[in-house]
Amino acid sequence: MEISYRTLALFIGALAAAILGIWIGLSPTGVVPVTVTEEVMVTHAFGDGSCIVDTTDTVLSAKTVKNCNLKEGTKIKVSYEKGSSEARIIP
Repeated sequence: MEISYRTLALFIGALAAAILGIWIGLSPTGVVPVTVTEEVMVTHAFGDGSCIVDTTDTVLSAKTVKNCNLKEGTKIKVSYEKGSSEARIIP
């Protein structure tokens, strides 16, 4: 039985695509974003009603929170998607 180079190349290409697809799909930074909820402290408060909090996110730790009329040093609970620049206050 003889396999042509074209068939072998197609098989290797399909195998590589399947492995890449599985690798991306199982990756924690894949298509579905990871949502994190944690208690943080307001580090900066601005007059426009937004504030900055420092999170444990290793991609981008400083997050902007809108509708945050709180003083610096206030502890709040926030939720954010890993790697994003914004967070939301959790009541």
